[in-house]
Order: sequence, then C-alpha cells, then structure tokens
Amino acid sequence: MGDSIKTQEIRIPVPWGHIAAKTWGDEKDKAVLAIHGRMDNAGAFDRLIPLLPTSFYYICVDLPGHGRSSHFPPYVPLYTVTYLMVYKLIMQYFQRNSYIVIGHSYGGHIGFLFAQTYPHLVEKLVMLDTVHTIPVPSKNFKYYLADKIDNNLELQKKLKTGKQPTYTYDEALNRLLNGRQVAPLKVEAAKPLLERGVEPAENGRFKFTLDQRMKCYIDPLHDNQYAVATMKWNRVSCPILFILASESTLQQTVMKPIIQVLKKWRNVTIKYVTGDHDVHNNTPEVVAPHIIRFLLKTKSKL
Repeated sequence: MGDSIKTQEIRIPVPWGHIAAKTWGDEKDKAVLAIHGRMDNAGAFDRLIPLLPTSFYYICVDLPGHGRSSHFPPYVPLYTVTYLMVYKLIMQYFQRNSYIVIGHSYGGHIGFLFAQTYPHLVEKLVMLDTVHTIPVPSKNFKYYLADKIDNNLELQKKLKTGKQPTYTYDEALNRLLNGRQVAPLKVEAAKPLLERGVEPAENGRFKFTLDQRMKCYIDPLHDNQYAVATMKWNRVSCPILFILASESTLQQTVMKPIIQVLKKWRNVTIKYVTGDHDVHNNTPEVVAPHIIRFLLKTKSKL
C-alpha cells in the first residue's frame, strides 16, 4: 500500500459521546471495518493495513472505552451484546449496503456474532486468531456470573475512591509490553497502541484511557454445545477466513469443538500461521498474504 495512502481521524457520533476511528484509503471504495481486541485500540492495525490492497476503504475503530473513543455510561457492567450494538451504529453511520469485517480476538468474537445476527450486512469475514465468544460451561454458570457482578461492584468502588495512576512515556510503554495476558508485543507493535491508548496528565506524565470495566466484561452465557447449535440454526453464510496462530493455545484448545464444526463448512477457509495471539501486529507480513488473497477473491466456495 505504501506510505502515501490517505489516512484520516474521524469521530462517529453516538448517544453517549463518540466513537473514534482511523480511516485508510478512498471512502468511495468497498468498506472494510477493522475491529481490535479487548483492551487494544485501532493502532493494532497500523502495521497491517499498509500491506493490504489500496482498492478498499479501511475503517479502524476504537471500541467504546478504548483508545480515543468515549466510555459507555458509568456504573453498569460492560456486556458483549452492547458492543454488538456498536457494530450496528457504525455501519448505519457509513450507510453502506454491506461491509467486509476484519476482527482480532474480541473484535472477531463480536464480528462473528454480528454476522449471525445481521447476515445481509457482512459480505466477508476475517477472523484474526479468534473463533467464537468464550464458552461458559453450564456447571460454572452461577460462579461466572457472581464473579462478574462482585468484581464490577468492587471495581466501581475503587474507581470512585481511588486516583488514576500516571506514568512517564517509558513506564507506560513497559506496562503495555509486559502487561499482556496472552503474549508479548514487540516494541514497534506496541507504540501505535500506546499512541492512541494514553492521554496527557500532569507534569508531562500520561494516563491510560482504557475503561477499567473491560477487565470484568460479561460475555453471552453459553457453552460449546449451545454455540454449535446457534451456528447450525443461524449460520454465517458469507465467506470466512480464519487465521489462527500456532503459539496461541486458547483457540486450539477451548475452541476445538467449534473449529471441528467450522472445518466442514464450504464457505470457511482456515489458515495456520507461525506466531502468537498478536501475530497480525507483531509480524503482519505473515498474515497479510492470506488476507490479500481473500479480499481480492471475487467468487466464494459456495
């Protein structure tokens, strides 16, 4: 794509504030909606988008409570279905008949759920080391829900009485590099995230903009059996590309029953690449060729 591609920072108005986004390319082209993972932001795609074809209009969004976007209203837990509504609001704003969706991790979870709910709006779906919302075994139902409620109440208490910490730039960068739950980031991958994920504080220091409620967000309550059943009755019919990282164990273990079902779908392509959960950001050159072929392919397997 090169460095000359047009980029623009935009704000999408929503009832509780705005959704920030970075766009790449000509807005007259086919729209590609790129959604980051939990606790990341649109900067997660800064290294990947320049490797992709210039014939698309890429809309890289900061989900609410991430990056430069407004937080959801306070004092309520964050729920995956609420973020599903955000997808709909974004698509309504740009007024396209359909979109290609690229989702990493949590962004892919919501993307798949959205494609099930509004299939006419999703032309193609790219899933970056993500498969489906995380299952909750039926025997763990009450423990999962009680834990989420109690943690949210405790968090609200801390946010009300505590003071948000501040950091030097290097401290913030190190916190981002070393605070990942799933896999480490390269410095060059972390810097675009940090650029959107902090704001100035006093004395030349910085504070993170992340909505802390994302640490105890609530997923839909389902186990793998229910997930497979919903996939049968509300099947995603558009072409889907799954790119799974070899060193990302969650997708290979927890999601194994769902992957086995997806492998039988004629509209699904699964590619395994060398890397960890953030392979699209750490080594985007490994991921880009698969996405390029998928984006430019005009005829699906169906």
